[in-house]
Amino acid sequence: MENELLSLVPEYIPLGLGVYDRDGYLKYANNTTLKMFGVTMKDIYNINIFDDPNITAEDKELLKQGLNVSFETDYDFDLCEKFYETAIKGIRKYFVTKVTIMQDSEGNRQGYILTCEDVTLKKMQEQKIIESYKKIKSTQKELSLALNAGKLTSWNYYVSEGMFYKFDVQVENIEKRSLQFIYESIHPDDRSKFVALLEAVTHKQKLPENKITLRVLEINSENYCYYSFVYSAVEDEEGRVVIITFIQRDITEDIIYQQNLIMAKNKAEEADKLKSTFLANMSHEIRTPLNAIVGFSELLTETDDTEEKLEYKQLIETNSEILLKLIGDILDLSKIEVGSIDINRQKLNLCQLCDELYRSFQQRIKNPKVTLKFINPYTKCVAYFDKYRFIQVFTNFVTNAIKYTPQGEITMGYECTPERVRIYVRDSGIGIPDEKKHRIFNRFEKLDTFAQGTGLGLSICKAIADTTGGEVGFESKVNAGSEFWYIGYSEVEYIEKSEMSDTEKSPKDIEHSLVTSSIKIKDLSILIAEDNNSNFLLIKKLLKDNQLTRAITGVEAIEKIKAQTFDIVFMDIRMPVMNGLEATASIREFNQITPIIALTANAFESDRENALAAGCNHFMTKPVKKHELMELLSKYCR
Repeated sequence: MENELLSLVPEYIPLGLGVYDRDGYLKYANNTTLKMFGVTMKDIYNINIFDDPNITAEDKELLKQGLNVSFETDYDFDLCEKFYETAIKGIRKYFVTKVTIMQDSEGNRQGYILTCEDVTLKKMQEQKIIESYKKIKSTQKELSLALNAGKLTSWNYYVSEGMFYKFDVQVENIEKRSLQFIYESIHPDDRSKFVALLEAVTHKQKLPENKITLRVLEINSENYCYYSFVYSAVEDEEGRVVIITFIQRDITEDIIYQQNLIMAKNKAEEADKLKSTFLANMSHEIRTPLNAIVGFSELLTETDDTEEKLEYKQLIETNSEILLKLIGDILDLSKIEVGSIDINRQKLNLCQLCDELYRSFQQRIKNPKVTLKFINPYTKCVAYFDKYRFIQVFTNFVTNAIKYTPQGEITMGYECTPERVRIYVRDSGIGIPDEKKHRIFNRFEKLDTFAQGTGLGLSICKAIADTTGGEVGFESKVNAGSEFWYIGYSEVEYIEKSEMSDTEKSPKDIEHSLVTSSIKIKDLSILIAEDNNSNFLLIKKLLKDNQLTRAITGVEAIEKIKAQTFDIVFMDIRMPVMNGLEATASIREFNQITPIIALTANAFESDRENALAAGCNHFMTKPVKKHELMELLSKYCR
């Protein structure tokens, strides 16, 4: 009974079993083997193990040496066509084979026993797993590349752990952060929004959209960046949210770009509004003095009364100065717009310059209820400033004070330290309300729409201060007056006066300096290079006691100077054929003596520099004033 039971074992074990004699001939194979190879015992009886084409030569050599071998075979049935007959064709199977040498008690070889396991299915499954793994890795790599290309980052938040895991192809180097760490890296104003989101997604609450924008402070960064997060939830079999996946994208540049667009739009709208207001103001401001100039010019020709003529003349001159100031402000505005205010520092005697300005400002005050004082605490004060810009700031301050002081006192002055000069203008005028103070240095701003002016003066002062590295400011109280000041930084040499009583000047103190003797120059030979008939006629009237010669082009001016000697030349800059600068440069090639005065409507500092560089002795802007002409004639034609 036991022998029968034991004899059944080889037939029922799940492994293929084959027994070979000592010479390697097959003598027995169980049913599992026959099914595995698709043969009968008759088909394979007496085949020799050493002739099996699916066993390598190395393994056969080991067997001959008396060593057991184990190997995995990618079994090719087509190779067995001459080895044995089988119904299995054109396929391969994977076998795990072990060959053990059977020996007797004395160690003599008796035969070989071969066990074989068909692992084809298992191998195919493993292969599928490997292929799937490769696909997963490939997909992960592509996803990683896509995330990087899109500047995206993926995080998985494991709800039960309270941990964020960053997606990375290199699993062993995966980055993780705690919920607390993430919470603290979010901007304080956005944290409650983030916590509410996690709570809502975890409890499967319906949200209007699956994205959120947060400000996050990254590691080793000093500034918060804007990030957009798109999220989705992963549930387990019981429907609980276990993972929340976040796709993070840096949108800082987008946000900044949008903010800049909004700012640019607002700025453009504001500029458009301001410029519309400016054009409306200009129409009014230019027409007002122009109306006076035209009107009183007409009246001047119709009256014989000497006092009336003097009055009309004074009114025409006053409104002409107002019109020139308007044009000057507009020209400076164009420079401010492109950020190219010219600054040309030079050594200035501030004592002399401020005294001259005071005498000039004194003439502007027509209101008998207003007095102007000048405080000069120095006998000597020398500093390095742009003369034109220094005068411009002082002039704008004083002009504003005169405009908004119906009665009382205006005080102008300056004070120094070795490194700076502070100029100021103090008045007892109407002052500035608190709600309007922030607008003082804005372009086109006029706190009183009925006051004459462009609303550009103080903004130009601010631009000059910014360009020169200086400071500008004011203090004011309603109905108590204002003080405007400018601080310019420069090396300063100064000597203070011993007594303060000597530092103040009043109108009576300088009445003698306001009286200018009339200069009369005659019998000079003068060349006027001017293509405009009206401008030539004006100069002709002003210089009627002299011998005038006219040139309409630069070429004609050169020819006349070659043919005749002149005491002085007034050279217009813009002329046909050849302009005044080219003509002056050509004249200087053969004539270095004759004074040439540039006479032009171009009023920029660069125009003055170009004229002097071309060889002009002096630069004079239109409109022409008689006393300036006479002073130049007196200077150059003594």
